[in-house]
Formats: sequence, structure tokens, C-alpha cells
Amino acid sequence: MSPRLPVARTALLLVVGVVLATAPGAQAGGDFVDLVVDGTHLWFVGPLGVRVVDARSGRTLSRPQLVGAAYPLSVTLAGGAAWVASVENGYVWGTLSRIDVKTGRVRVVWRRRGSSVQYVAAGAGSIWALIGSRTGARIARFSSTGRPLRVWRIADAGRMAADREGCWISTDRWLLHIDPEGRVHQVVRARLGDVATGDGAVWLPGAASVLRIDERSGLVRKLATGPLHLGGFQHDIAVGDRALWALRNTGAARSQLVRFDIRTGRITGRTGMPGTADAVVVAPHAVWVATVAGHGVFRLLRINPRTLKRTLLSQVT
Repeated sequence: MSPRLPVARTALLLVVGVVLATAPGAQAGGDFVDLVVDGTHLWFVGPLGVRVVDARSGRTLSRPQLVGAAYPLSVTLAGGAAWVASVENGYVWGTLSRIDVKTGRVRVVWRRRGSSVQYVAAGAGSIWALIGSRTGARIARFSSTGRPLRVWRIADAGRMAADREGCWISTDRWLLHIDPEGRVHQVVRARLGDVATGDGAVWLPGAASVLRIDERSGLVRKLATGPLHLGGFQHDIAVGDRALWALRNTGAARSQLVRFDIRTGRITGRTGMPGTADAVVVAPHAVWVATVAGHGVFRLLRINPRTLKRTLLSQVT
């Protein structure tokens, strides 16, 4: 392990009241939702539960039921399955569930008293989960079949992402990296923020800039983007289609999808949308955004990454 990890704890996502107090977008009336796409299907998780949506028509195809009264927060795809992180009992308990893509069978691979599973990501042949508790956070690694492999105690872990280089964790003071061999590295000193991977780099936004950390060289570049006004939800930024994408909260239940030049941080386009935008994911030839349009009303928007024109609007049912 590299030098001693910071021990200051963040309360982000440990209890509902703290979540609402620390997330600007939540104060604007949003909910925690997440998206992942595999080409023909889009997986949505949020207060409605889990939904599988046809990526061409926007029609809801199935509604897998998680075990227990769980509130799903995060989803990823790997090993022929969808993996869903969820919380329950006021963010005190939670589960990591594996949903077989072909059969729809749901299996709980992690559930511990006093532990809430807040994020899940796939990378380096593994599934990674951020697990919160009253004593601090942990990062857990699972095999593609759901077998627990290892747990790291990182008390102030708040956001995470993963790719073939391992797991990347944002804390109160550092961006940390757990490599495929399990070593923990302090990458760069930075405040807590969403983490995204893509284009051979890790991306961490600040108030008016984005850090780009090259995964091969470790070179850190600061891209001056101007004020970002991110919503504070699960995934405010994404990288893909040779661009950096961000969800900007413009107030009064209005949002923007903003496209940035991946090399300079310059804005190259933007498009407005009704509702509070909570999650963005980039697929080949499409950018998907999930929005909250009102109490219990969630919509999916498909955006052309070149023209920024909306090509589909559907309601999650």
C-alpha cells in the first residue's frame, strides 16, 4: 500500500438527511437515479426500482424485483449480469444484487447489517462496490460470479468508478486508485467529486474545472471549463464520443447537457431539457440522460452527440 490513507470521514450518502443537505441537485428536487446501456437495452435504477428499457423505442421491457424493500442507487453491467447497489432502512442497510441478463434471476451477493451499498462499478475483471456504515466506508471487490475477493477500508470514500486499470475513488481530500493487484495509491489531492473514466484517463470535476489524469503516464492536467454547476447526483459527468459531457443544474426544474472539448475543456455545445437531470451515460452514437420531471415521474432522453438534437423522449414506467 502506498502512503497512509486520509482518515477524515465524509458523511455523504450515509444517511438520507445528510445526502439531501450535501447534494445541490437534491436540494433542487431531484432523486438519485443511475443508467447503464449495453447497446440494445438501457438499465435504469431509482425510486421506481429497476427497469430494463428498449434503447430503440424507449419502451419498458421488464421490471426485475430486488429482494427486500430496497432503494437502488447505482447499476453496472459485467459478466452477463446487471449489478445493482441499493440501500434500505434509512440508508443503514443495503444490498449488492446480481441480475442475470438472460434469465432475469436476482441473487443477493452482499447484505450486511449496518452496511449500505451506495455505488457499483465494473473493471479489471471484477465488480467494485462502495459500502457505507456508521464507522466509515469500505471498497469491496467481487468476482464476476459474485464471490467476495477483498475489502479495503477507506473511511471517507464518497464516489467511485472502475475500468481495466482498477478502481478509482474520490474522497474528501484525495483521488485514490486501487490497481488490479490490490495496491492503493494516492493519485492527486482533490476535493470530493464525481469520477468518470474514458479516453485513457480518469476525470474529476471541480467547481470550474476538470482534472484529467492520464492512466498510463499519471500526468495530471487541469481543464478550465468555467463554472460547471453540477447537480450532485450519481453521475454528473461522462466521457465518450471524443467529448466530455456534464449535466448542469440551471434551477427551476431545468437542466442542460453540456459538451466540452476533451483536450481543452472548451464548451462546444449545449442543449436544455425540462426536469432535473440526474444521470448521463454515453453509448455509441447516443448520449442518454435520465431526468426527474416531477414527483415520481422519470424520463429518458436520447441525444445525438453530434447535433445535440433529441432523438427520443420516453417516460420510465
